Amino acid sequence: MNKDYDINVSFDDIYLFVLIVRHKGISSAAQCSGLQRSKVSRRLQELEKALGYQLLIRTTRAIELTQQGKWLYEQASSPINTLVDASRLMKEQHLTPKGTLKVAIPPALGMTEIFSKLIERYMVEYTEVKLEIEHHVQSLDLRRKSVDLQILPSYLEPLHDDYVQQRLIQIPYSMVTSPDYLEQHGHPENVAELNQFHLLASRFNKSLLPHGLNYQLFSDDLNLLFRLALSGKGIALLPSLLIEDSISRGELVEVLPRTSFTDLTITLVYPTPSYLPEKTRAMVKLFRETFS
Repeated sequence: MNKDYDINVSFDDIYLFVLIVRHKGISSAAQCSGLQRSKVSRRLQELEKALGYQLLIRTTRAIELTQQGKWLYEQASSPINTLVDASRLMKEQHLTPKGTLKVAIPPALGMTEIFSKLIERYMVEYTEVKLEIEHHVQSLDLRRKSVDLQILPSYLEPLHDDYVQQRLIQIPYSMVTSPDYLEQHGHPENVAELNQFHLLASRFNKSLLPHGLNYQLFSDDLNLLFRLALSGKGIALLPSLLIEDSISRGELVEVLPRTSFTDLTITLVYPTPSYLPEKTRAMVKLFRETFS
């Protein structure tokens, strides 16, 4: 290769250049890097010579980027930030996870004993992490909302294709009511006959039912639907995890076979950073272990 075009650039010199810009001076960059000011200045000159461009305009009080210097800083600073963050996170791998972890979940899962035990276990094992559990019925922009993890039902898609998606579990649903309600109003033979009864539904289970059904009550409060079914106010489609104990005690009765309804798939969603913080990694692992 022709020597005129053989550019020998040191990545260490580019890093020093980024430090000079970031700390707004050669002296500050030298102090940060533990080098003598004269050496930092000389290596900046060597970088400019190798690239064939002046990168900084030096004045007595400050530094000013040339057009080429501004372009090089924009290209170099982001990868360096990523490497610094990666190094910091790797050091934290052996430390107890710390900070605040935000988890968004649908109400259907938040009311279950299995989720409560999962959160209890996380709090016991990772005492230095503060948990914020939010109930949401829509897909969130996790980066803008600063949410670390979201649990999504199958009928909702993540807002961004680059989010990691891990299927956790398929939740069966049961159509239930109280024995008193059946005694007073009769028993539907199939899904189509539900229009003749007081049907209680939520946004989550509505997606599991055929279109065209009439609803006596529509609410995202599953606890409300559960209480109304118990008190004989109608027929509700509820997650089996929520009502198994009530069925076993005879407080609720399954009206139609579970095969009449589609199971609801629950997916764990989180952004795709280059490196996942330990607090998030621990929660992801716990979710996968619990629902496996």
